[in-house]
Amino acid sequence: MSYGDTFDFDGVPDPDSSASRSGGRFGYTIGGGVEWAFADKWTTKLEYQYFDFGKVRLTDIEGNDARVKIDAHTIKIGLNYKF
Repeated sequence: MSYGDTFDFDGVPDPDSSASRSGGRFGYTIGGGVEWAFADKWTTKLEYQYFDFGKVRLTDIEGNDARVKIDAHTIKIGLNYKF
């Protein structure tokens, strides 16, 4: 299970548009990774994670609707030194 806070964005370059949403959404996340010790105190790692917070319906000031999927893919690469 995952929880994320949504955006509140005003000041879009188009004067006929604005967006505002507050609060949070529940969703899910899955991922995995590997870590490799290549020296006595050094490791390197690679991680992948997918976040999905579902879809929301947005309506602009002219009444046009759009459904937007809130998700993200992340890839992390790391280098670690163990003290």
